[in-house]
Amino acid sequence: MNIETAFHLPSQRMPLLLDARSTNEREILTLIRQRIALPKAEIAQLTGLSAQSATVIIKKLEADGLVKRLKPIKGGVGQPKVPFGINANGAFGVGLKVGRRSFDMTLLDLKGNVKATLHEKSDYPTVSNLLNFAKRAFNVLIKNLDTDQQRLVRGLGVAMPFEIWSWAEEAGAPKNELEEWREFDPQSALEGLLNLPVFIKNDAGAACSAEMSFGNPKRYESFLYIFVGTFLGGGLVLNNQLINGKTGNAGAIGSLPFHSGTSQRQLITQSSLYLLERALVDAGQNGKHIYESPSHWSCDEGIVDLWLSETAKGLAFAAQCAMSLLDVEGVIIDGAIPNDVKESLVEKTKGAMEHLDMRGLSKINVSPGLVGAKAQSIGSANLALQANYY
Repeated sequence: MNIETAFHLPSQRMPLLLDARSTNEREILTLIRQRIALPKAEIAQLTGLSAQSATVIIKKLEADGLVKRLKPIKGGVGQPKVPFGINANGAFGVGLKVGRRSFDMTLLDLKGNVKATLHEKSDYPTVSNLLNFAKRAFNVLIKNLDTDQQRLVRGLGVAMPFEIWSWAEEAGAPKNELEEWREFDPQSALEGLLNLPVFIKNDAGAACSAEMSFGNPKRYESFLYIFVGTFLGGGLVLNNQLINGKTGNAGAIGSLPFHSGTSQRQLITQSSLYLLERALVDAGQNGKHIYESPSHWSCDEGIVDLWLSETAKGLAFAAQCAMSLLDVEGVIIDGAIPNDVKESLVEKTKGAMEHLDMRGLSKINVSPGLVGAKAQSIGSANLALQANYY
């Protein structure tokens, strides 16, 4: 089947190239997105550019449809100031989250608004299910855009666990089916399937990038980001830069060694959602419910509370490690969990830290993430926009 026919793509499909922007253009676009609206004089002041240079760049960004003029600000001396804001329809990014219990595809506009999203449950991820979902979901999502807007889709971001074939037992998946991922090249396969540039990042790293762009209310410049999903993951930000590391696994706190009694195991086996799933199943309840309803749980509160207490011990340990090695400003905790559960987890983590030997370390600020359960999906769609514009 011809891909162009199957997906109703415009005949003039986008080449696999970035919409290359200069450093100054990216800096201005980032400032405008962060501040919502900025007049040219403030843009010049914040960037250190001359008024003339700032004006030239803003005119170019306006002509390219990336920023737009907003209503003049009246009340000052002289002519009213004209602020500029991001043109939401100036470009779009598509994100694909490969989870251990589900797939998500999300369409994001240039301002970071979710235009559409699709979700599909799975017992465990397989390569064939991924490709089938990607084809179907992309076809549905682009129907939200007209023909001209479809040409402004700048790429597909993919958020997925690295070494997805590992921890098959914990995922409750047949090892031979997960082994297919070992030889699979998702970037090449998806670029060929959708004719879009593909950007791949560790799933928790993608969630961290979403928190950087759309959350982080305390404006930490350096922080450890923790995402509590089916398996625990994390991201690391230093000096406002998401740190990837040599293999893209920087901040992979799930692999930290964690001591419990006389045994040593990975932190992933202490502070992950699959442990709550198992506890609920062992109690005769629907363990899959926590994935099917991440915004509201209707399950045994006693089991959830016990899971929170044990999970908090692991997160407190990860926070201690981050402070010992990097002296970050804070720790942000998010996850595929309801907001009230997240708030409780933050408080229990703070409480667990009081029992750790923190001598020689600064006090750790622990706060909840703002993006929420869909952080991995939103972060994946944001990857393409970041690669081009921010």
